[in-house]
Amino acid sequence: MKALQNSDIRLTDAMERQLLAEAIEAQQEYALDRALKHLFQTAIGFFKAPESRAHHTVRTAH
Repeated sequence: MKALQNSDIRLTDAMERQLLAEAIEAQQEYALDRALKHLFQTAIGFFKAPESRAHHTVRTAH
């Protein structure tokens, strides 16, 4: 593949706006995915047995 001789690449205003809009959309999708994951983890936690939720916090004397 031929190497680029001129590395000075300029974007038009329309291209720059489009790339910025796509970056913002990707960031919002990522935040939404993380929020949904947290919501599902919280919901699943309500359905776990109480013994499994308290397993790491309760110690028994031997």
